[in-house]
Amino acid sequence: MDKQKRLMGSIKKASDILSFMSDEKRPLGITELTHRTNLPKATIATIVSTLEAIGYVEKDPFSQKYRLGPQLMQIGLRCIASLDIITVARAWMERFSFQFMEPINLGILVGDSVTIVMRFEPENRYMVFPQAGSTIPLHSTCIGKVLLAYMNRSERDRILEDYAFVQLTTNTITSKAQFLKELAQVKKTGVSFDHQESINGLAGIGGPIFNHVGAAIAGFAVSGNADRIKKLSSEIIEAVKFTTGQVSAQLGYTP
Repeated sequence: MDKQKRLMGSIKKASDILSFMSDEKRPLGITELTHRTNLPKATIATIVSTLEAIGYVEKDPFSQKYRLGPQLMQIGLRCIASLDIITVARAWMERFSFQFMEPINLGILVGDSVTIVMRFEPENRYMVFPQAGSTIPLHSTCIGKVLLAYMNRSERDRILEDYAFVQLTTNTITSKAQFLKELAQVKKTGVSFDHQESINGLAGIGGPIFNHVGAAIAGFAVSGNADRIKKLSSEIIEAVKFTTGQVSAQLGYTP
């Protein structure tokens, strides 16, 4: 039993180390990880060496610090590919993208941030933000707004308690009060907007995707040239509501 507890404890420590690396989004050294975890430096070094050996972390050859490794990424990608929502949403995203000839993004909440799990672009499109696998802000994107608008209040309050409303453009919402007001409007209308709040010239319109128990498990958004999005806004809003409704229904959601 003692050996089992030690093994389980080691797994928890390794999990904590990986979480710290993921949150920081930059390479971390053994000393930094020691301070974060309050574990002995030798223990951290042993765990990190093991994680490196199996490809879960890798060492930066210049800084000698560690970052998440390719094996962990492969596991994450396989996990994402296995999600029912990916299978269900793929055809609808493709259809939507070709209807408006703009990129379509599907994002979910991972921890306290939004990760793009699937992206579809019409042919011959230039590459624009965000790409699949990237993390996007909560306060300045359609998907972030949608997921927070339909989140239970206690969880949302926890996330926003110390949230930094970083100003990315002149249109970015920078106050909690203004943001909460916008979230109320998103929940009332069922659609969210990015009015060039993350990148100048890039706008978007999005909506929620619900599962069989009525929880908003993902956000769906079209993004593209701000002038074109504004010109087609009425059509896009209607299409977003229809598409998210169809995907939600296929996941078992009943309004």
